This record gives sequence, C-alpha cells and structure tokens, in this order.
Amino acid sequence: MNNKYLNSIKKINYSYLLLNFIFLASLQGQQFKSFNNDGIHLIESNFESNSSFLKKEYDTYLYQKDTVKIIENLLNLSQFNRKNLKYGDAFNTAGEALFIAEEYKDTILLAKSYEELGVLNYLYKQDNEAGINFKKAHSYFKVYYKKNRISDAVIFQSYYNLVMYYQRIEKDKTLLKYIDSCYSFSEILKKKPIFKIQLKEKLSSIQNRKGNIKSSLEILLAAEKSYQLIDNKIPFTNTANSFLIILYGRIGNEYMKLNDLDLAKSYFKKSIYTKDFTGENIFYKSYIHNRLSNILSEQGNYKLAYENELKSNEINFKYLNPRNDKNQDFLMIKNRYKDELSKKNVLLNLKNKELSNKKTKILRFQIFFVISMLLITLIGFMVRSRIRSLKHEKVMQSSQELLNIKNKELTTNTLQLIEKEEILKTLKDHIKKSNLDSGTKAFLKSVDNNSTSLWDSFNNRFSSLNKGFYDRLQKKVPALTSADLKVCALIKLNFSGKEMAHLLGISLGSVHVARHRLRKKINLNREINLTSYINSI
Repeated sequence: MNNKYLNSIKKINYSYLLLNFIFLASLQGQQFKSFNNDGIHLIESNFESNSSFLKKEYDTYLYQKDTVKIIENLLNLSQFNRKNLKYGDAFNTAGEALFIAEEYKDTILLAKSYEELGVLNYLYKQDNEAGINFKKAHSYFKVYYKKNRISDAVIFQSYYNLVMYYQRIEKDKTLLKYIDSCYSFSEILKKKPIFKIQLKEKLSSIQNRKGNIKSSLEILLAAEKSYQLIDNKIPFTNTANSFLIILYGRIGNEYMKLNDLDLAKSYFKKSIYTKDFTGENIFYKSYIHNRLSNILSEQGNYKLAYENELKSNEINFKYLNPRNDKNQDFLMIKNRYKDELSKKNVLLNLKNKELSNKKTKILRFQIFFVISMLLITLIGFMVRSRIRSLKHEKVMQSSQELLNIKNKELTTNTLQLIEKEEILKTLKDHIKKSNLDSGTKAFLKSVDNNSTSLWDSFNNRFSSLNKGFYDRLQKKVPALTSADLKVCALIKLNFSGKEMAHLLGISLGSVHVARHRLRKKINLNREINLTSYINSI
C-alpha cells in the first residue's frame, strides 16, 4: 500500500515540481492593498453577481463621462479580479486605468494605477516591471503626502510595496532602509499593530539569506507571539489574519532547515488551516502542501504525503496548467496599458511622419528662402561696398593729387626762399666787408631780427599739408629723433642734398651721414629706395 502511494507521489512530483518551486514560491499572497469597494455592498462568495455589478457601474460612469470614477472603478475591478485570481482581467483593467489616467493627467490616479500594476507584476513574478511601477507610484505618493493630500496609511503601503520588492530581489541594504521608513510610519499608525509584525517577517528574511537560520526563526517566533498578545486584546481584521498563512509557512520552513520535522509539520498545518480571507494566498498554500508532503514522505506517512501533494497539484492544475482553457488569460497575460500605448504610438508615429514630411517641406522652403535672401543681401553689400570703394578711391586719388600739388608748391616756395636767403646772405656779407657806419649796422641787425627761420616756416606748412605724417613715421620707427624727422620730411618732398643742407643749416656731408643713419634705424635693405619707402607712409 505504501509503495502505491510512494509511486503516485513521485509521478505527481515529476509533473509539477519544477513549476511549483519556481513559480509558486514567488507567487506568495503577500500583504498588498486589498480590494476596496468604497462602500459598495457585494454579495458574499458570488463572483458573477459582484463582477456584473462592478461592470454595470463602469458603464454608468462611462455614460456620465466621469473620468475619475471610471479610473477608480477600473482599479476596483482589477483588485476584485486579483482577489478572485482572474489575473488576465486584472491586468486588462489596471492597464486601461493607467492609460486613461495618463490621458487625464491626474497624478494621484496615476500613482494608484502604477501601484496596482506593480502588485500584479509582483504576483506574476515580473520583478523588473514591478520595481519600475512601484517606484513611479511612490514618487507621486511622496509629493502628495508632503501636501497632506493622502493619508499615512497610503504612504505606508507605498513604502511597504518597495519593502516587498527589495525583499524579492534580495537587495538587503535598500530593504533595511525601507523597513526603517515603514517602522517610522507604523509608530504613527498605532491602530494597526499588524504592520510591525509584518515588518519582522521581512527582517527575518535578511537573516535567512545570511545563513543565520536560528536568528531568523527567533524573529519569526517573536512576531507570532506579538500577534497572539495583540489579538487577545484587539482582534485583528480578516485581512490581517490572512498574514498568518505566510508567517506560519515561514516558521515551518526554518524548522525544516534545522531538521526539526515535527515542528515544521505542525506549522505547515497551521498555515494550511488558516483561512485565506484575501484570496491571494492560494499559491502559497499549494507550496506549503508540497513542503508538508515532503516531510510526511520522509517520515513514511505516504498516504498523507500523497493527499497533500494531490491538493498542491489540484491548485496547480486549476490555475497554472496551460492545457486548462480557463487559465489561458492567466498564463498569457495581455497588458492592456501596453496594448493601448502601442496603438497610440503607431498613430502617433504616423502623425509624426506626416508632420515630419510637412516640416521637411517647410524647412526646405525656409532654407531656400534664407539662402536666396542671403545671396541678395551679399550681392547688394558687395555692390554697395564696390561703389563706396570706388568713391573712396576717387576721393583719395583727388586728395592725393591735391596733396602732391600742394607739396610741389611748398617745394617751389621753399626753394625760392632758399635762393632769396642765399642772395640776402651774399648781400649782407658784401656790406659787412665795406666800412660800416652805425646806421648800416642797425639796419643789418633789424633784418636779422625780423627774419623768420626758414625751417620753421617750411615745417609749419608741411605739417598742415601732410597731417599725421610724423605720427605714422614714429609709430613704424619709434627710435627716430626730431632731426631724423626733419630729414624724412625733406626726402618726401624730393629736396636735393644741397637744398637740405641749406634748409637745415648743416653741411652737405652731414646730410649724407644723416641719410645713412636713417637707413640703419629703419633697418632698410639696400635694394629698397629710401625716398620710395618714406613716400609710402
């Protein structure tokens, strides 16, 4: 008889063991926000009537075009379907709620929609999506909590969702941070002591991963004791009582690891016999039946082992067997939000493509117009610049021609003055050779006093005609002295060495020396003519 049950257990285990351990262990009915009907009176244990009622409400809100109520109703439907293990419907309604909330731009409803999708992702072991949705919801909830727009319980649940997420992905450092945050809020929410007990279960998982099984067990047993003490004073709600399924299961697992099979068996039975008021611990119970079956099999009680394994697999077949038509929606989840978003993106891409084509045409026209205007402007500027340049050249040419004429006049006048001075000097020398009376001496003195310096007279007229010449010259060759400047002025007007000597009152040799020094100061190559260089300034 025992061999019969043993073979049956083996057959069942081979069929479902892998699915059971990979999937069911992660689909624990954890402590998420339960279905809240907002005052709606539903018929106990009548899924069809209640579902129909909620759908009628949805149609009413749709007719009234009350977007807020539509979103809230869809979230209620999702939570209701989740409670009743209709995960396909739950995903569809939650996704639709999120899609409408995004269109409606209501931040609180967006946060609630992200939270509900996060719960579904978590239960379906879509850890990455669960984390993204929980974090988005939490970011919105934090903003509204600071504005006193949501309650302490709501923000606590948001923190607790993240505790669940980081416990799942085994990031203990971050998990501890969020557990601390939850403890802070649990002090505020003293009316709900179940929160602290749930947090102890989370702390025990950290010790478990560190290999400290005894420490983990001590925390879990302390949580159980706290639960019993509080429940004796203030009875817990049905939802809170459902948590015992998890707590007893966890204690049983720790005893099993410590090889205390009798205590492990006792706690697994407690977990199984605890009523599931939320409807979300069905998969965890399947897992516990499997664990209990293993212990019973080891102890040789093959009949009970077989019965527990059978119960585990009945749940698996009912909810997880892909050949069961009722499970198609559950196993092949359609994310309504992603579907709607995908459709929207396709339409948006088409519109963007059309808009892009229009923009491209407009841009081409604008580029053509801008280039045309730039070319016209550039041509206009070039023509205008050319006209101005020609005018300037003409003015400069006229000015240069006039300057050349004036300089020639200056040269001529200066040369005439030089000749007159030479005649006057010859006359004075001739008179001085004769016997001079007092009247003649006085006359010669009067002539010397009234004579203006020939250089001063020349320089004044030269400076007025050639404005800035000395400044430009000194800027190019700063080392030039005033005597050098005089020589440069005379070279510019093409005075001969002899004329320069007379005008400057020096010898012809001194003029040659002055010209040589000038070339050295200017650092002029021998090939370059000094007169040409000075005239270019």
